Amino acid sequence: MKKLALFFACAAALVGFTSCEDDKDPVYQQPTKFVLNTPALQDQYLELTEDGTFELSCSQPDYGYAAVVNYSAEVSLTEDFANCKEITSKGTGTTAKMTFSSADLALVLCELHGFVDESTFQDIDAEKVYFRAVARLAGVESSEIRSNVVSLNKVKLYFAVPTPDYIWVIGSASAFGGWTEPSEGNAAALAGARLFEPQNAIGSKVYSNTFDIPAGDVTFRLYVHLTGWDGGDSWGYKVDDEGTNVELVDGTFTAPLVNGKGSFTFAGWQGGEMTITADFSSSTPSITVTAGSAAPVVAQYMYVVGNNAGWATPDESSASVYEAWRIADRNESGVYTGTFTFEDGCESCTNGWYFRIYPALAGWGSTPYSASADGSNVETALDTPMPCVTGEGCFWVNPLAPGKYTLTLDTNNNTVKVSAAE
Repeated sequence: MKKLALFFACAAALVGFTSCEDDKDPVYQQPTKFVLNTPALQDQYLELTEDGTFELSCSQPDYGYAAVVNYSAEVSLTEDFANCKEITSKGTGTTAKMTFSSADLALVLCELHGFVDESTFQDIDAEKVYFRAVARLAGVESSEIRSNVVSLNKVKLYFAVPTPDYIWVIGSASAFGGWTEPSEGNAAALAGARLFEPQNAIGSKVYSNTFDIPAGDVTFRLYVHLTGWDGGDSWGYKVDDEGTNVELVDGTFTAPLVNGKGSFTFAGWQGGEMTITADFSSSTPSITVTAGSAAPVVAQYMYVVGNNAGWATPDESSASVYEAWRIADRNESGVYTGTFTFEDGCESCTNGWYFRIYPALAGWGSTPYSASADGSNVETALDTPMPCVTGEGCFWVNPLAPGKYTLTLDTNNNTVKVSAAE
């Protein structure tokens, strides 16, 4: 009996010890070990495609606990990584299986080869590509660690260098095609009638060009695709197929664009350079016509992250979600605005609107545009500028009645304000 009693006493002590150990909070330690596994399909032919993915796996760095880690990989054409580029895994997690976009890999391989446009691109054979993984914890600088080097030995790239998108100006002037039909068969003839995205703002959906237009009446509208007169891709002053006289005021004309065939007519154009800029970056496209040469202003965006977007992860995997929750600076003023509609019964109306603002879709972590540094939420009244600090605390508008609201971030004064939209 004494032996049995002693056994139970020891067992109880062991359970108590384990319980105390379990009560301890995870303790971070700077990692020293991070292993990237040799790919099982290392020697298999991998043809990169725009919508393809590939995977690499690794052991999680020894942070001292199962941490939520941001994973990426450095890519090089040489084992010494003298020249390398980084690609980011889709999402974060406690599991160390990383999924990468084939398009991202093709893009960095083109950069590493020095391919800058189609004229410099070379269709090379499948090649050996080297990888090393990078792990980081959000907001912890000492957590960054790189793994050993592995390779995929038969990677076939494609031309993935971003090139400016373009649309067409179709109209009466010879520079606009002289009313040549906007069809694919006439693409070569209409090459000079295009508006382009700036080289430094590819993907911006802001298109511009400067044309030398002779004096006289000038009429035109825009086409986003060459699908013919009635293909539904025309944009102008109004829906109906007729011209509307418009005027420059102080050398500039600006108006919303309508999906239709109503053309703009500048009666008595003085002759000379005319700059046309079409901004399709927002839900309400617009056009600006300027006498003379003018550089386009490309909108800069930030992202409203919170229960308005269902707390979607603020990274590129949620880009389509956050397209509806952007605030924009459209004139390089440092002031970003956006107007949003909240329907009755939505999460933000039921429990109040919780949000903070991220300058880029780069994942969770601190942002310069939060309500508090310690992560606490700060009640926010309408029409009241609230100071921004670096952290993860949310601005909290409660109650929020259904309706339209304008959010303004002034980076000059570092304040956020929410107002009911008129």
